Amino acid sequence: MNLLIWIAIIFFAHAALYLFLGTTHWLLVAIEATVVWAIVLAVIQYIVRMRRKERV
Repeated sequence: MNLLIWIAIIFFAHAALYLFLGTTHWLLVAIEATVVWAIVLAVIQYIVRMRRKERV
């Protein structure tokens, strides 16, 4: 699945979570959590692509 779709899903999930938990700055916290997950997913995607190149 496209990385941007995953990031959007993760953002909305975090936004809903922190909103329902009553976090004062829920939007900022949701953005920060999404950035962390986006970095993790980008690194994983990069590693997978590099390994696929090695096989060819």
